[in-house]
Order: sequence, then structure tokens, then C-alpha cells
Amino acid sequence: MHSQDKRLLEAVLAFIRQHDLVPAGTTLVVGVSGGPDSVCLLHLLAQLHGALESSLHVAHLNHMLRGAESDDDAEYVTKVANGLGLDVTVERREVRSYRARHHLSLEDAARRLRYQFLADVADRLGTDVVAVGHTADDQVETILMRLVRGAGAKGLQGMQPVTAWPSLGPSSLRVIRPLLMVSRKETEAYCRRHGLEPRVDSSNLLPHQLRNRIRHELLPLLRSYNPRIHEALLRTADALSGEQSFVEEHVSRVWCEVVVETEGAFLVDKKRFVMLHPALQRHLLREVVERLLGSLEDVEWKHIERMRTSFDLRTGKRVILPRKLVLCVEKEKCRLAAG
Repeated sequence: MHSQDKRLLEAVLAFIRQHDLVPAGTTLVVGVSGGPDSVCLLHLLAQLHGALESSLHVAHLNHMLRGAESDDDAEYVTKVANGLGLDVTVERREVRSYRARHHLSLEDAARRLRYQFLADVADRLGTDVVAVGHTADDQVETILMRLVRGAGAKGLQGMQPVTAWPSLGPSSLRVIRPLLMVSRKETEAYCRRHGLEPRVDSSNLLPHQLRNRIRHELLPLLRSYNPRIHEALLRTADALSGEQSFVEEHVSRVWCEVVVETEGAFLVDKKRFVMLHPALQRHLLREVVERLLGSLEDVEWKHIERMRTSFDLRTGKRVILPRKLVLCVEKEKCRLAAG
């Protein structure tokens, strides 16, 4: 085994065990687009499944956005999966019509359909874990995207090693990211060493997409100020993660004094809430939203602030928020529910 392969395998296995990403006996659905990151992930997991006591199932969604390219991606993923002796599920879903129905950007529509597809595959297999190939480079780009759009401390932590898929509730499906500490250069080099010849998605070069502009325009500019900008941003995210944990401990202490859960809603005591520090108020509201909706997807800093400042509104006022979230101001409490 090549020494770099050995180090990468050991690092990924250690990361998986550190974060308890793959419990023993798990059937693990691996989302594979055909690009170097997901192909590298699949190849590594195929070598590690014995140590992890897990079985693998490959899943690929044809978004039907790039014509013959998309079809070729699906054929390539099937070939790689068959070469590893793994079962594979390939499906086609029409992103453009989904986008039109839900009034989303093309990128958001593709992402939502992709994760719903992975959730459906996991459900059919009777499992609750899906692995995706996000790398440290994806993490850096995500942090910058959120910074540009205006995120708080929680958003600037970036992606976590494991998160819940919101459509199935907070604990129904676990999306894991075993390559979150691996660079894109490492995944590409791994694929070259193993002759895997991954696919290149031409949409990754489109200049109008924010992530592509950050990757090809903003990051090169930032590197001219700090050649180690990747490390600096990842350090910042790690520091924020530690501080987030500290604040969450305080939220858990005051939770029972401030929040009451009822069927399909949360009641927040107005008098006790306004006495909290604004930082605790924000974190408490985020926790309420996560418990209601399963995640903070589409709920941004501005929405949390709008909720936070609504506690001073007169009784009877209603605030409508993303994902049919509604805040109703009552005499002594504010009611948060998903409509």
C-alpha cells in the first residue's frame, strides 16, 4: 500500500471513530456523484468497512441537468460500484420542474432533491446513515458563503461531521462527512494513484453560482493576503464550535425555566426571555426552531433577530417566517409553531 494511502485511511478511520459516525452493524448509504471527492470516499470506505463492521450501498442521483454528461456520470458510478462488488441505486429526478414548483434557485433545488433521494434510499434499506464526500475545501467555501450572506457564530462553524436531515426529523437520518478534514488535492491525488478517473462536473465552472465564484475568484484573492487562508478559516470555525458548546450549556440550564413544549408548538415565557442576554436569546430560539423543524435550513440570522425582537410586540401580533414557521405573541408567552 502506498504510504499516502495508508496515512489517509488511518486519518479517515480515526475521524470516523472520534465522532462515532458509523456504529457497528450499520448499512451505510454512500452518495456518489462521480466526482473525485465522492469516488475517493467510496473507495476508502470499501477498504474500511471491515474495520467499521458496516456494509455499503452506493446511491447516485441523475439531476437531468447536463444531458449526456449526466447520463455518463450515472454509468460511471454504476461501473465503479460494480467494480467494488457493491449494490447501487441510480435514479433520475427532474430538478428544473421541482425548482419552479418550490421557487428555489437551481442549486438549492438540486441539493434538496439529492438529499431527499438519499433519504428515500436509506429508508428502503432500513438504515439511518448516509455518507457524503464533503472535504475541508468544501468547508472553507461554505464558511465564506455564509459569511458573505450574513451568518452568526453557529453558521460560521461550517458543516459538522454529522447532521440530521430535516425532512425526517432531528434523529431519523444522519448525514455523515468522513472527509471533512481531507483536502480536495488529497482526494484528487488518491483517485490518480488508483486510476479511478472520476468525472468532472462542468457546472462547477459556471461563474454565476456563488460557490464557484468563491472557489475561483474570492479564495485566490484571499490567498494573496494570507497564503494559509484555508487553515485560518478552519481554525476560526473550530474556535466558534467550542464557544457554541459553552453557550449551549447555558441554554440547557435555562431551558426549563423559559420554554414549555406543547403538542406541535413551543411556548416561550416573555418575561423570563427578555431578561436573558441577547446571545442566550438567539441560541434559545435556534434550539426551538431546530426542535420544531429538525434543522435551521433556510432560517437565517435575520429571521432569528426578527423573532427575538418580536417579544416586545403587542398581544395578537403574528410573525411569519420561512418553512411555515409562525410566531404568535400572546399575553405572557410567545408561541412558535410550524404551520
